[in-house]
Amino acid sequence: MKFTYSTGQRPLDGYTIKRGVGKGGFGEVYFALSDGGKEVALKLIRGQADIELRGIRQCLNLKHPNLVALYDVKNDVHAEPWVVMEYVSGETLNTILNRHPRGLPQELIQQWFPALCRAVGYLHDHGIVHRDLKPGNIFLESGLLKVGDYGLSKSMSSSHRSAQTQSVGTVHYMAPEVASGNYNKSVDVYALGIILYEMLTGAPPFDGESAQEVMMKHLMALPDLTKVPSAFKPLLAKALAKDPNHRHAGAGELVKEVEAIYTNVAEALPAVPMQKQRPVGVAKEVPVLPRSNTPQPSVPIAMPVAAAAPADPAASDPLTAVPAMSFRDQVGELTSAMAKSALFAGITTTLWAALRLTDNTWGDVGMLFFLTLAICWAILIPTKFWAALKEDEWKRRLILTGCGALIGLLALWLEGWTPSVPGISEGGFSSLPQTSLGLAAGAGFVSYFGLTFGLLRWWKTTNRRRSSWFSFFPVIATGFWALVLLILYPNPEKPYGAAALVMSSMILQWVSPWQAPPPALPRRVRMRRA
Repeated sequence: MKFTYSTGQRPLDGYTIKRGVGKGGFGEVYFALSDGGKEVALKLIRGQADIELRGIRQCLNLKHPNLVALYDVKNDVHAEPWVVMEYVSGETLNTILNRHPRGLPQELIQQWFPALCRAVGYLHDHGIVHRDLKPGNIFLESGLLKVGDYGLSKSMSSSHRSAQTQSVGTVHYMAPEVASGNYNKSVDVYALGIILYEMLTGAPPFDGESAQEVMMKHLMALPDLTKVPSAFKPLLAKALAKDPNHRHAGAGELVKEVEAIYTNVAEALPAVPMQKQRPVGVAKEVPVLPRSNTPQPSVPIAMPVAAAAPADPAASDPLTAVPAMSFRDQVGELTSAMAKSALFAGITTTLWAALRLTDNTWGDVGMLFFLTLAICWAILIPTKFWAALKEDEWKRRLILTGCGALIGLLALWLEGWTPSVPGISEGGFSSLPQTSLGLAAGAGFVSYFGLTFGLLRWWKTTNRRRSSWFSFFPVIATGFWALVLLILYPNPEKPYGAAALVMSSMILQWVSPWQAPPPALPRRVRMRRA
């Protein structure tokens, strides 16, 4: 990227340029130092300078902790206007979203989105509409959110059809009414809704091959709210309404609803522990990545940021908010896992039979296959619908114990026990295998499988957010308890139950979807003076 000015030049009296950091349709942004040593961002305005300066002068005296401060407007020797503004040594929300393609951790949304709304609400309270809210204009410095590029802001009292309405806003965050030029602060509410949707899911609700296609979706299509947690669906449906009159009255109303969700419906959302601060290290510059191919009309003022230190696995984000799945998607995922488990049960049973040193009958192999498959299904069915619920370990263990008891009855039947039903002769069960197993054996099977189901946290093996796609630890733990509890097994000389449990602990991991945890957030440090 070629800039007009290079390191060491002084286009403005009192400021020395260190490097260029951004370029766009409205000009160029440089990192500079004042003669007194203060770090600032200098924005050289090109093109529609009158439009840019009109908005900047309206905002020069605004002061808010979540707004990038504008210090002054100056002209150089060529009469070109420059804006002196706060230097932000952090990264953009855009960059952070790129690291979290499935959405941000709830702790970050809870911290950052209200701050964003308060900054926008402050602009609204002073009669200003931002008009270009997007992740690329939102900066994070040492955990503090700041909104920038509000130089395009427009006074609510100015003409609705002024020339300022041209080429303003980024299409992915542009409200439907912007196309007609008739709008007010409702366009910011709409953009806030888009940003919240993207924070929750990792992607904006509308995308396409061209700006025109995306804009048509803003005008005609409804957002897919099945991807967001249920607590946010009514809020987003209102914020993203096509009719501005049906949206929230302002950013203040929106932030109240968001805070109410986290206060009153916290149990419906994943609980993410706050990350511990890491020690400051040496900074290394990395580029800011674009989120789309759509040209950006305004100039970002993002600064290079510190690269991430080697991630501590325990400090990574283990519970990044996963977009809520619809019931139909859950059923589809469940049936797919059940079908795959049948295939893997057949493969593992065949391998087990081939590796056995003693002879196996087809009855033994068939019993092991059906028992393994039944165990997989008995665990997959309940755990699939626990994914989005707050964890209640004892309730889960109780449910699994009941499932294990049913598996024990199935194992008893597979071993050859037949029920004694009054009025039906024994010949009615002549086609079933016969054995002398009695009530004691039945109690042994039920106890064995009930305890192995209840003692182990089987839902961890099917959780899509488990630490790795496959781990030997659950297999070893299952094998340990399966062997320890063999004293309860009625037929210890043929421990098919233990073999089925161990194979099931492997199969459940193979067939369950897995989502790799996102990388840890990088350290944010102030860059050393050049």
